[in-house]
Amino acid sequence: MEYKSTYTEEEVKELYKWFDEQHYENTVDLGHGVNVKDVKLLVESSRTVAFKKSDNPTYSGQIYLLFRVRDELIKQGKVQ
Repeated sequence: MEYKSTYTEEEVKELYKWFDEQHYENTVDLGHGVNVKDVKLLVESSRTVAFKKSDNPTYSGQIYLLFRVRDELIKQGKVQ
């Protein structure tokens, strides 16, 4: 997913549906020195903001991070 200044509610629902339905490793390296040590904590702690603020550009970076985590988990074969 490319970065966007806002995300639709449908995009956010689809993203969280993916996280809820998959079994994935709990750590992921996003490159450039960015490592997520607890993916499940990141996903859960971002849930409220993602749903309530998806149309607010201020929070687009946080939502984009979740899309990057999902894409990297898939790319690195960390999804069962």
